[in-house]
Amino acid sequence: MSKDRTTSLLAASLCAVIVLASGCASRGIPLTASAKKTTAKDLEMKYSMARAHEQEGKLAEAHQMYESIYQTDPERADVCHRLGVVKVRIGETAEGITYLMEADALSPKNSKIKSDLGYAHILQGEFDIAEEFLRESLNLNPADMKSVNNLALAVGHQGRMDESYTIYRSVMSDAEAHANIGFVYSEQGNAEMAMRHYDIALDKDPSLKSAAEALVQMNEIQTQVIASQKKANESGIQLTNGEM
Repeated sequence: MSKDRTTSLLAASLCAVIVLASGCASRGIPLTASAKKTTAKDLEMKYSMARAHEQEGKLAEAHQMYESIYQTDPERADVCHRLGVVKVRIGETAEGITYLMEADALSPKNSKIKSDLGYAHILQGEFDIAEEFLRESLNLNPADMKSVNNLALAVGHQGRMDESYTIYRSVMSDAEAHANIGFVYSEQGNAEMAMRHYDIALDKDPSLKSAAEALVQMNEIQTQVIASQKKANESGIQLTNGEM
């Protein structure tokens, strides 16, 4: 076989290999797209399962699944939102707020995210920040009862009790509003004012179970405190001039 003939055969073989290789590559493209679709479908199924776990109170399972989805797709506002809520519910409030802030940045017109941010900041004792988010939530959805109640709570914790009462009164009876003011005072450790408002609530509505139960609990606590103080006094242990 001549040298030219051999060269031609080698060139033809090389072209055939290139064509076959190209054909395999082109057939691989649909498989990649299909894999992407399968991944998206799997994420949606995982998200649905995570929501079910969350609603059933299985927070550890929900937390793990939301974390997994977030690692794959951190740009989903719904995942950031639910992950933030679950973290707040398991006591990781500061970290939960971080995820809720991400969700708010991704979906700034979502009233529920802002409402949950408000509640999370209440748990942190950051009542002024909570008030801002709750007012934003109500601007987007004025009918959100949870935001109304939490706004009244945040305002009350800032010492604006009259305003807090007015907010409560806008969505509930006079008796219920006084009972809620009593709750705010009790959280602040002001037992005297708390019991006064629980009494007012029961005067206005003797059937208001929440006020009655709260008043019983506070009376029990007061009785225990008095008994403890009496026992300490009877023990004969005293301090002289602030020294042991």
